[in-house]
Formats: sequence, structure tokens, C-alpha cells
Amino acid sequence: MKGLCRLQTTMSHRFYRVCASVLLAAALLAQEPGAPTFDSNARLVLVPFHVERGKYYAPDLQPSDFILREDGHPRPFTVFEGPNTANPLPLELVLLFDTTPRVVVSKDGFPTPIWDLDSKADYEFLDNWDEALTGAILQKNGMDIRIAVYHYSGHQLERLCAASTDPREIVHALHALLDPIPQDKGELALLPGNYVFKPMFGAPNRGWLSESIVNTLKDASASPVPARRLLIVFTTGSTGTLSKSFPPYSGIVDPALAMNIPINPVIMDVYRQQQHVIASVPGPGGALATIDTLSGKPGATPSTAYTGLLPWIANTGELTGGQKFVPQHLNRETLAGILGLVRDTTLSQYVVGFIPDAAAKAKKHSLAVALILKSKGKLVGGEKNGVMY
Repeated sequence: MKGLCRLQTTMSHRFYRVCASVLLAAALLAQEPGAPTFDSNARLVLVPFHVERGKYYAPDLQPSDFILREDGHPRPFTVFEGPNTANPLPLELVLLFDTTPRVVVSKDGFPTPIWDLDSKADYEFLDNWDEALTGAILQKNGMDIRIAVYHYSGHQLERLCAASTDPREIVHALHALLDPIPQDKGELALLPGNYVFKPMFGAPNRGWLSESIVNTLKDASASPVPARRLLIVFTTGSTGTLSKSFPPYSGIVDPALAMNIPINPVIMDVYRQQQHVIASVPGPGGALATIDTLSGKPGATPSTAYTGLLPWIANTGELTGGQKFVPQHLNRETLAGILGLVRDTTLSQYVVGFIPDAAAKAKKHSLAVALILKSKGKLVGGEKNGVMY
């Protein structure tokens, strides 16, 4: 990973007042898990990006070095933050785990539900994840870093730990991942346009991935505490609900953009469960990879359903400003590598933003940041498409 450089800049107190009021409004608008509604006019629009200079991130850029274009036209921005802005906003890593019982194909060829997760295979990190390692994730250059933990099973979602800086509380939440969700808790409603997938044989009760993501976004953004938030979702890519629209995961991109929460999908155990070719790219704990859906392992035929779904859940990272990960195993080293990389990538970003005009008729916009002088470095990212405000 590229080295990180320090940025000496300041951010006005107005930024904090704006964020506090915006997030408080979001908290008042937030609902319990169910069909989501979003009021983009009450939210701050943020566009994150990096600037590279050689092998390092550029440390010395100012607001005057950038131009923000809205639908191709320059527009002013009232928020500016760099990698090491004085008194920056806290960073919240929101973790969402799929703990839905698997459905596998039995010897007679029929899908058979397995009601007990193979915890060692799916979440190997639970064997030895501890407070010391959690504390190491929470500590970075004196930054205020927090972790929230959620899990979903079937059509239920549960928050195990709100955003916290207490390693003991976070570890306790992680070790409760495989505990059943009480029957009367966290019932999800279908997203508009979604329907329950009902296979010809076997149980249809797989995790409601889209609904779980959207409602986790809503719950996390309901906090009145100003923060930069990222969602890291751990899933096998399978789902109990599908969308009547295409692409199948488009229903989670718009909410993520509206709430300024990038999605970082971690697609687990593709090698073992879904028989896709994975082109590995070196990374922390062997976590980084790309997905090849055009060919299968030697002697194996890729599942059509998985071939169609995996690229879209993986692409939510790029579409919302996050990253995708495809680890062979989610062990201690791999999880620490993923969390550390997402943390460091976010802390090394610049961010520009503004409050949309509440009086204007809401529509989708495209946003793009550019460097005024190319000699200042190379801008990476800085684009958002289909943002509703």
C-alpha cells in the first residue's frame, strides 16, 4: 500500500456545526428496520478522493487546488478536509456479518438447509480475536476511531454493538455473532421492487442481503454524533431476496450515496462454496482479489445464479466509493488486514462537500472533483454518479 503523507490544514468550526445539524436531522428521519425512505435534501453531500504524487499521497494541497463539477458545471463546496486535518471527524467502521444458515446441495442433488454454521470455516477469526488486536485497529495517529457490529440471519437484523471505542465491548459483540437473533427482533421488510427467492426444492430462507445493508446504513447514520462512516459487509454473495430491476443490487447504491457511507463488500469463501476462479492480488492477509465470473475452476461449472450476483455486490464498492475483498479464509490476520486497510485508506483521503439546496426539485446528479493544476499530482477517485438531492 502506498505510503501516507501528512497534510497540514485546518477545518472551520462551521463544518462541525453543519455536520451536527445534518446528522441530527438524519437521526430524526431514521426509522426502525423496514421499507426505507430517504430525504437527501437534509443531508450533506461528500465526495472523497486521493491525490498521488509519485509513490506517496500529496501532503500539501489546499481547497484552491481543486474544482468540483456538478453535472459538468463548476459549483462551490463549503466543506474541505484532508488526511490529517486538525480536529477531524471521528471514523466509524460499521461491520455487518451474514450469519444466515447455509443451504447446500446434498448427495441426491437437492438443496438442503444446514441450520448450524461452520463457524471455524466461515469466521475463523473468532478463535483468537482479542482486545489487543481490536485496540490496534482503533489506534492510528491519535484519531478517534470507532467500531459498530451488526449481524443478519434470514430476514432478521440485529445490532450487537453501537459505534464504540471500547475494545472489550467490541470483542464481546464479535463473539456473539453466531448467537441466534431472537424471533421477535429486527424483522426486515422487503425493499421496493424486491421479492423473496423461492427455489424449486429446499428452504428459501437465505440472508436478506440488500435489506440488511440498507437498514444497517439507516441505523448507523441515525446517530447524532458527527462522523465519517464506512460499511464493511461480510457475505457469501447469496441472498434470499432478488430485485425485479437490473442490476440486482441497485437498490443499495442510492441509499449509500445519499447517506455518504461507502460500502466495502467482503465476499467470503468463494473458493470453497461457489467454485469461481479468483485472481489473487497481494494484500493484507491475502485479502485483496478480483472476481472472474467468465470461467470456473478446472472441471467445475460455475453456478449461473452466483455468476450473476457476485459481480454486482462486488461492484457496490466502486459505485459507492469503497473497496472489495475476496479472502480465501476470514482468519485473524485477514480481518485485521481488511479493517486496517479500509481505515488507512479513508484517513488518507481528501473530502469536499456541500449542503444541497432544499428548495430545489430533487434529481440525480453526477459529481466530479479535478485538480486545477496537473503538476500537483494525480487525482484518484473523486466521482459520484446518480446522487439524489
